[in-house]
Amino acid sequence: MKQGEAFYEILRKKGLLDPYFERFNFENYGGAPVLGINSTVVVGHGISNDKAIYNMILLTKDVHNAKLSEKIKQALESFPK
Repeated sequence: MKQGEAFYEILRKKGLLDPYFERFNFENYGGAPVLGINSTVVVGHGISNDKAIYNMILLTKDVHNAKLSEKIKQALESFPK
């Protein structure tokens, strides 16, 4: 993830951005879900601005509503032991 963000920064500084590379701008997502926890946890950058924090809140809402941690737990429980 960090490598993608660094790549985005290089392209941005050179003025070579297009909609595909905007997917690597952390401000558009704000954070990433932390997996392996029995709850909804999203971590963001320490340098996050207001746009990134706003988008992180929206992402957290979507992850919570999707019941991601419950679905992962159910999927892992279905594996034979």
